[in-house]
Amino acid sequence: MTNGGIDLGLGDLSDIKPAARPERPSVEQRRDAAAVDNVGREHGFSKPSAPAGLPRRQKSAYAGEQLHQVSVKGPLSVMSRFIEYCDRERLPYWQAIEKLMDQAEGAGG
Repeated sequence: MTNGGIDLGLGDLSDIKPAARPERPSVEQRRDAAAVDNVGREHGFSKPSAPAGLPRRQKSAYAGEQLHQVSVKGPLSVMSRFIEYCDRERLPYWQAIEKLMDQAEGAGG
């Protein structure tokens, strides 16, 4: 660069061109695909759809409360049970810990 900037050694980049857009299927190809879909439906087939996902876990902690991080190592069997519990209950780890602590302390949960 000659305008006072840093020379990154890239040289002249004027030969870089955007990639060509992929060609859209022709009307004939779309018509053929629709015909195949229709024949499949007539014979009881359907297009696969994305499986309904589980609702996402809540990720935010108590609003405005300061956060703290804890790293825990443990036996794979125990950690797997904990993760499965969190997945089954759809809880973030911190809420599962809170729920289990409430139960252990007799506060219910």
